[in-house]
Amino acid sequence: LALLDKGYHLVYLGLGNSFGAPEPMWRFSQLYVELTTGKWALNRRVVLEGFSRGGLYAYNWAVRNPNKVMAIYGDAPVCDFKTWPYGSQGGKRSEEDWKQLIKAYGFPNEKAALEYPFNPVDSLAVLAKARVPIIHVVGDADEVVPVSPNTGLVESRYRALKGTIKVIHKPGGLHHPHSLDDPKPVVDFILEHANDTARAPASTMLATPNLESRYNSAGWNGRSWLDQHLDGKKAVELDHPETIVLGDSITQGFGGLRRQISEPGGDARKQYLGAISNQGMSGDRVQNVLWRIQDKALDGNQAKQIFIMIGINNYPSDSPTDIAAGIEKVNQEAMKRRNKALVFIQPIMPAGIKPTDPIRLWCNEVNAKLQTLHGKRKINLAFPNHDYLLNPDGTQNPKLVSGDGIHIKPEGYLEWAKRLAGLMQK
Repeated sequence: LALLDKGYHLVYLGLGNSFGAPEPMWRFSQLYVELTTGKWALNRRVVLEGFSRGGLYAYNWAVRNPNKVMAIYGDAPVCDFKTWPYGSQGGKRSEEDWKQLIKAYGFPNEKAALEYPFNPVDSLAVLAKARVPIIHVVGDADEVVPVSPNTGLVESRYRALKGTIKVIHKPGGLHHPHSLDDPKPVVDFILEHANDTARAPASTMLATPNLESRYNSAGWNGRSWLDQHLDGKKAVELDHPETIVLGDSITQGFGGLRRQISEPGGDARKQYLGAISNQGMSGDRVQNVLWRIQDKALDGNQAKQIFIMIGINNYPSDSPTDIAAGIEKVNQEAMKRRNKALVFIQPIMPAGIKPTDPIRLWCNEVNAKLQTLHGKRKINLAFPNHDYLLNPDGTQNPKLVSGDGIHIKPEGYLEWAKRLAGLMQK
């Protein structure tokens, strides 16, 4: 209410009890686009308020979208779900909430949840790079969400990262009641630091691990995103491929050595591409591929060609301009790591069943910007477009493209692989 008096707007999105899991984060992004464009046109940087379990929501969305955040206000926030609702390190156990969290995140079992490496306490680096200011209010005797392994760890780690953080302690305070009798210290902090992130780089340019947990939904056979990343690194190091393909689920569909994944494009790979190393990972966005490259996904081999296609999972969170900037950075990083390899950027595939679908228009704009970068010799564009997936009227060819309007069928992989093989031979 105090911020409302300063000209701010208050927005709430009801998502049920979903603990900041990937699906509600996607809904947050849809809401963000709705509120920052069109008739609303609100400020493009937001203050995220995370109360108790709301800390998971606030931090998880901020890590995905650091350049869109003005500040984070956490009030007795959960910053590691192993403390609450699991109940370790002095946290209060909530059996039903723990079961719901495992289901919401898609963890195959409790062990996978406890081994999850991307809780808010583990994911602060990207926020520090974007200069996101953080303020927490905590009760020092919090009996539900203990201060030390949550706010205490965030504070020490964020300071070590040179980030701006302030913690207001309530001596003897319990988990409830939340907030302060007088909110002035919180409001003053937010107003003082309102412009800290004004010049933050685009989210697509800040290397970030993928916080999603697609253990089974992406054909990963119970393995985590980090497992998949390590599998890809091992394949590159041990198999010495001449060609590496890098990207998201569409690229992942080719399958390949040392990968436990579904392979709708496996026949196409075997027929046209041969012994490639496949570094495609379902759900990845531009910044996730950048993180993987920086974490040596392309190191330890003598590959001659690297084909990269990434960006569709950034819709609708990021603008075509930011996507192109991020892809250019991915290209630069790949060339730096593999300076003797030819690095090719592929245009993203034309999503959306109809040519007038918003996602198709977005794809067209991204590809137009990539074409401009190609013309300026900033990137090597593999080919101008993926029009072979379309009918003459611009609608998707249902024989080649799946019903979701994004992924492709085995027949689509054959057409794609033919074109990649032709470029490889050249």
